[in-house]
Amino acid sequence: MAHRTMSNTHVAKPFQFQGNPLIRHVFSADPSARVFDDTMYVYTSHDRDDTNSNAHFDMTDWHVFSSKDLINWLDHGPFYSLNDISWATHQAWAPDAIKRNGRYYFYYPVEQSKIGVAVSESPTYGFHDPLGKPLIDNTGNEEVVGSEPIDPAILIDDDGQAYLYFGCRQPKVVKLKDNMIELTGDIEPVQINGIDQFSETSGGGWYGEAPWVFKRGDLYYYMYSNGWQQDTTLVYGIGKSPLGPFTYMGEVMSPVGAGTSHGSITQFNGEWYVFYHSRLLSKQAKQRSVHMDKIHFDEHGKIIRLTYQAPILP
Repeated sequence: MAHRTMSNTHVAKPFQFQGNPLIRHVFSADPSARVFDDTMYVYTSHDRDDTNSNAHFDMTDWHVFSSKDLINWLDHGPFYSLNDISWATHQAWAPDAIKRNGRYYFYYPVEQSKIGVAVSESPTYGFHDPLGKPLIDNTGNEEVVGSEPIDPAILIDDDGQAYLYFGCRQPKVVKLKDNMIELTGDIEPVQINGIDQFSETSGGGWYGEAPWVFKRGDLYYYMYSNGWQQDTTLVYGIGKSPLGPFTYMGEVMSPVGAGTSHGSITQFNGEWYVFYHSRLLSKQAKQRSVHMDKIHFDEHGKIIRLTYQAPILP
């Protein structure tokens, strides 16, 4: 039985959006933005304050923030942590969450090799591990799962089928059963057409990590990070099926110089928003801050590239 921490009894603290970065009072990264019952929830990883022990993103818990108007926010604190997991000890990295059948499912990568799932009746507290083991584990199975199964992202399609996307350097997808805690079918590679000429150091459409999939109209958008160079950023492809193939379209936004890129796009009150992170506050690659901006599409469904402008802070 995993040790239960005080993370599930945190008292929410209010704060306001005062321009980017959205979250200034705690370091946060890898935002997964989800709308549940007319409320925006942003699930994040949590960069630590003690940079000396922050070797290779040595993160230990996850945070969630919520808002009904994108101006007034609540910080629900570290709602889930490594202490809640019996089978993992380090690297609490980029998460995602989804609601289905009145329950909330939180997907998280640990140890650069496993993905777990936690379940709750609330989007902000009470999560527990129903499996007592990873949902995805590449131990002895790297050929199928990939060498680094991280960055889970969930899509529930119009027909009710749920998909789990993940992977660093090797994009993968697998279907989930209706209970959201079991796989069904094979883990498959994600095909992105039009990227063969790119490499890890060239940027462009090269697949690095951080998949995020959403549907708009009849099109499926597959957003991801194209690496870890200073000029890398969020890019995307478009397809007609949640399984792909996707055709590379270009950059979602101009580079922010964070060293890492990880974000999400979602619709709220008729507008579309992109959430991402920078190192604007700390100037440190391992102490990042979440931003939020509106994003727009042209008449053909292509994302109008967002030009990042670093805000001038007081």
